[in-house]
Amino acid sequence: MNLRVSLLASVVLTWLGGHSVVARADTWSLPSTLDDSNTNVSFVVDSTWHTINGTTKDLDGSIGLSDKNDPLSIMVDLKIKVKTFDTDWDSRDDKLQECMASETYPVVTFVSRRLSQSCKPSVIDITGRCTGTLTGVITMRDISKEAELPVSIVKDGNFYKISGSIPLQWADYNIEDPSILIAKLDPTVTISYQTKVPLKRS
Repeated sequence: MNLRVSLLASVVLTWLGGHSVVARADTWSLPSTLDDSNTNVSFVVDSTWHTINGTTKDLDGSIGLSDKNDPLSIMVDLKIKVKTFDTDWDSRDDKLQECMASETYPVVTFVSRRLSQSCKPSVIDITGRCTGTLTGVITMRDISKEAELPVSIVKDGNFYKISGSIPLQWADYNIEDPSILIAKLDPTVTISYQTKVPLKRS
């Protein structure tokens, strides 16, 4: 009798597990567009004199699922125009444009493939938040590199607020040192982002 109960429970749990993936995938309201109204990408780098805070604008992208039944198959396709990078100093901005060869390589892109298991919607529904990684590829200039983008997701009202930051080395992306004569820049730049995705309405 105990064996029969155990087997029955196993079948039920397996059935529920298989169907919960579909239900949980519907938790994200996707696909969704990414632009300046819901997404912000900035960067910070130390220099000889002070910390430089840079901004971007005219973002263009989308976020969706590569498998509608898998809530972790997050596909982000984000493009950032290099010419919109602004460090609040024209000479430094011109040097940065030159080092990033903005005429030849006008955009920086991030294309993701998958969200880590720790950020399943079922986890967020229970705890209200999660931390994990978004695996994908960052492309700057003529270099594309695999990256695990740290991600924090917080359930807030009708949205999931998503944020994170990642340190990058200029040299890893074939970018010459963008320092100008009187202000040496650190070889590491930290990229930060914030975006939000609406909850699926029942």
